[in-house]
This record gives sequence, structure tokens and C-alpha cells, in this order.
Amino acid sequence: DSLYENVGATSIRVNTSKISTEECVKLLEKEGVHVEKGAYVENALEISGYDSLGFLETFEKGYFQVQDVSSMLVGLAANPKSGDHVIDICAAPGGKSIHVADLLNGTGHVESRDLTDYKVGLIEENIFRCGFKNITAKRADALMFDETAKETADIVIADLPCSGLGVLKKKSDIKYRMTQSQIEELVQLQRAILKNAVTYVKSGGTLIYSTCTIAKEENDLQVDWILENLPLQLVSLEGCICEELLKDCEREGVLQLLPGREKTDGFFLAKFQKR
Repeated sequence: DSLYENVGATSIRVNTSKISTEECVKLLEKEGVHVEKGAYVENALEISGYDSLGFLETFEKGYFQVQDVSSMLVGLAANPKSGDHVIDICAAPGGKSIHVADLLNGTGHVESRDLTDYKVGLIEENIFRCGFKNITAKRADALMFDETAKETADIVIADLPCSGLGVLKKKSDIKYRMTQSQIEELVQLQRAILKNAVTYVKSGGTLIYSTCTIAKEENDLQVDWILENLPLQLVSLEGCICEELLKDCEREGVLQLLPGREKTDGFFLAKFQKR
């Protein structure tokens, strides 16, 4: 588990529509950065031994995006096809949106939404640095139904506010603050957002639901609720995500990562198709 021993390591994903992973590694090493291969994702790297990202030419040129491996799995699960229209409804700081824009390789369009000007600003900074033209940031409240988006998206990414119990290693105060009643409130918030999100998906399109928690109420039980209440069915993650992660899946189309078991944060995702 060298990932965790190297406390100073930062997880990054190479924007392969701009540069190959091999070339990016060479340039990073030329800048004096220590580079190791990341887990589970081909273009994931772990970097350490640098002072500040802002001083790295590779970062300034948008050759890579800082992103946890678990978060990269969302873009891979979405598996966009050339020309797809994608809406990421709670997107800041934009890592998943930019990953999808990268996978679209200059085609299609990603609409990267969040609630406040500050959060939209964070997304815009990343878009500007990466230089992608097929992505825009937009201020929008995921709880407010957007008539203009109805049935427009081939893919909707719903990485929703959650209890964050999968990232205790990074934010250990969470476990002292999160109560059962707060988890219940979050479950209701997630459902309200999902009711809107599903209407934006075209018939036959994809919805990815994800959280950075290990709480069953927000994950497996939420999937049960989705299947009962929304016009969605689970679809396989085969071919999108590496076999190593899928071998322990108890349910097709659903992936639960546990810190300590996998080399990632705690994370959950489910892939649905609109009926």
C-alpha cells in the first residue's frame, strides 16, 4: 500500500486527448517530480516531491487534472460516445466533467453545473487551464427542475452531496459531526435531486449516481429506491472499469469501494439506463 505511505503523493489523471501518459511522465520527471503509476486506471499517476502545482509547466498547460482514482471511475463508467451531450449536475471543482470532456476528444458537449458563483468559478479555472472547448460551466440549483434540459442528455452524472464517510482519512472530523438524522436528511436531498436528474436523460440514456460515502442508506438502499421509483434499470460496468474492481461486486452495475480494501477512498457508484 505504498499509496498511503507516501503521504505527500497527489493523485492525478493525464488528459490523454492532449498528451500521452508516457510523454506526461517524461515531462514531469524533467521538472523534478517523483512519479508512480496510479491504481486501477491507465492514465492515473501519483506525483510527489514538488513544491507547488502552480510552478509545474505540465499543470499550467493542462496536461493533467488533480483527481482521486475513485472519482476517475465515474468518467470511465459513463463511457461517453463521440458527440454525446453530458450534464454533470453537482460538478465542482470539475474533475469528472473535465475527464468526460477529455474522453469525448473534442466532440460533443459537457455542461458542468453547480450551485454558487464560487463553485462555478472553480470549474471555469480548470476548464481554462485544460483548454477544452467542448465544456461549459453553468450556475444551476440541482433541486430546481430545469425545463430546458428535459430529455436533452445522453449522460447525466449525479455525484451527489453525501455524508462523506468514505473520505475520513482526509477529513477525520466528519465522523464526529455526522449523525443518523443528518444521513436521513441527505438521503431525502439525494432523492429530490435524482427526481430532477432523471428527467434530463434521454430515453435509453445513462445516469451515473455516485457518492464518497460507505453509508448503506445513501448507497445500496438508495439504489433500491431508484429502481422502485424512477424509470431506470441497472446496467453492467463490464468493459468500462477494470476487472480487478468488478470481481467483488455483489450486484451488476454497482461498485462499492472501501478504504483499506481498495487502494482508494471509500466511494460508491451505480450505472443506470433510462427505460
